[in-house]
Amino acid sequence: MQFLEDELTAQTKEFRQKLQTKALYLLKEKEELFVAQFLGFKRGEMILKFPANRSLPRKGEYLYCFTVPKELRNYRNWGEMTYGDLVKRKSNFTEAICIWQAPAKDENGNIDRNFYIAGFRGIDFEFYENLLEAGKIILILGPNRPPFDYLINLQKIVRNENSQIISKIIDLDFQSNERVPFLINPKLVIPDFILQKLKSKDHFILIGPPGTGKTFQIAEISKRLMEKGNSVLVISLTNRALVEVAEKPALKEFLNNKKIFKTKLSVDEQNQFPQLQQIKEISPMPGKMVLSTFYQASRITSNISDTPPFDYVIVDEASQAFLATFAMANLLGKKNIWIGDTKQLSPIVSMNEDSISKKNYGLLVDGFKAISSISSFPMYQLTETYRLPKRAAEYTGIFYNHSLISKASQNINLTFQDLPDDVRIFFHPEGGPTLIKTDLEKGSRKPENAINIATQLVSLLLDQKENLHISVLSNYIATIKALQKRIYSTVSRSKDLLIETVARIQGLTTDITIFVIPNSGYYHTLEKRLFNVATSRAKRHTIIISDKNILKSFHMLDNEVKTYLKKIDKEYSFYVPNARSILRIEK
Repeated sequence: MQFLEDELTAQTKEFRQKLQTKALYLLKEKEELFVAQFLGFKRGEMILKFPANRSLPRKGEYLYCFTVPKELRNYRNWGEMTYGDLVKRKSNFTEAICIWQAPAKDENGNIDRNFYIAGFRGIDFEFYENLLEAGKIILILGPNRPPFDYLINLQKIVRNENSQIISKIIDLDFQSNERVPFLINPKLVIPDFILQKLKSKDHFILIGPPGTGKTFQIAEISKRLMEKGNSVLVISLTNRALVEVAEKPALKEFLNNKKIFKTKLSVDEQNQFPQLQQIKEISPMPGKMVLSTFYQASRITSNISDTPPFDYVIVDEASQAFLATFAMANLLGKKNIWIGDTKQLSPIVSMNEDSISKKNYGLLVDGFKAISSISSFPMYQLTETYRLPKRAAEYTGIFYNHSLISKASQNINLTFQDLPDDVRIFFHPEGGPTLIKTDLEKGSRKPENAINIATQLVSLLLDQKENLHISVLSNYIATIKALQKRIYSTVSRSKDLLIETVARIQGLTTDITIFVIPNSGYYHTLEKRLFNVATSRAKRHTIIISDKNILKSFHMLDNEVKTYLKKIDKEYSFYVPNARSILRIEK
């Protein structure tokens, strides 16, 4: 498959440029390299201390964390060294993902404005053991190595021209038209319904809109399969998604009986789930489950002929899988269940959109969309969302043929009485979206008015008596960095505050989302899947901040996004003429 070769070339070129860039430039200008002091481990999380005068790693960002010789722990000694030069001098290393940030405190417990601390997960056990003897050592964190091996393994899979199992996926006649899934009657016992269908079929596609309990269904299905002595392999793009499966109540007994295994257990995973077993070589075990990332699973496929080793393979986060990933799953399991959402974002690739379009790679990248177009694969959709309140479900339902039904808790607080009256009105008493329109400079990805509004909202919300998880989202890194700079200069960094690009938060659940849409690059920001992801994260409210002429500015607006924006513009929108203060608004 030429796409995999081209993507591998693009990723290699991009990463080589990082390695050849001066380390000091990445540290001070690009803010992609970080120097931090190791403080210790707490509940399996690595705690690092960062100077407040430079940026911190973004939450959810996967980084390459490593130790260097003593003379290189002071960045002033780097001189003309490149990032690649530093990596060559490494001794110990691990992948690490930033999960929280907070103000540092001095010995008396007072906030130390000169430093921040941050927590990291995903630390390799060997790295953990080496750090325990190192004291408060200085660590370097930088751009992570792309998944080269994953792409190489997928190449080997699709080049196996003699495999009928592979050709059953790769050689299918894919359609460009979207297939409409059948709706599952929520009164049915859904896992039993799916397994009944699989008695006569080898594949089942389950579409799960936001908050419909995809992970819950995976756990329930797996429980039934293991009870009958089947071997089960659950694969996903991220380790976090796998852990979320393991922690579901349906699997508690199997976890306690040490019947659930996972590849490459990290320190925090071992701490959180001491009963979770590590498996180095993926192999089927009757009545047991193996959890693995796409990459780790791809490593064993070279040893498989035309007899899949596992009874069942369940692909979680299916929208993040390439078409070749589904060929891999088909090679691994006699029966396949593919669970995801075709209305969510497709995999992030290094190739540019023009090349993908010119070479007709679209369905090779967006494997779940390709697979979902095949009429021989039964495809059903969940309809009950446990995240979105009724009004939010009606809006998000626009992207799902108005099929969503809210089953969200009725006890959740949707009003904030402590907010000033002129601000409280932004939050609809029934929850869901609000459109705040203002005047945004055309072409700017650092929209001053929108940043002011977002900053004031965050500040006021963090002052509420209850702990609210707030996410500030936008499509562009430049917008996010401007938001981070302004917001963090106004409020302290908080574990309950996330400021991130939409592409990096798929799967996120939050209390309140603030979605900033610059008056620039509408083609990307208003792309229907990105817009759907951004506006379907919140259990309570979604605040959309845009230019007042957003509906007139972009003539290629997708019909579903247009319907959403027209509806909210008419039903619940506000114009803020002076963003220096949001206490004066016009409805």
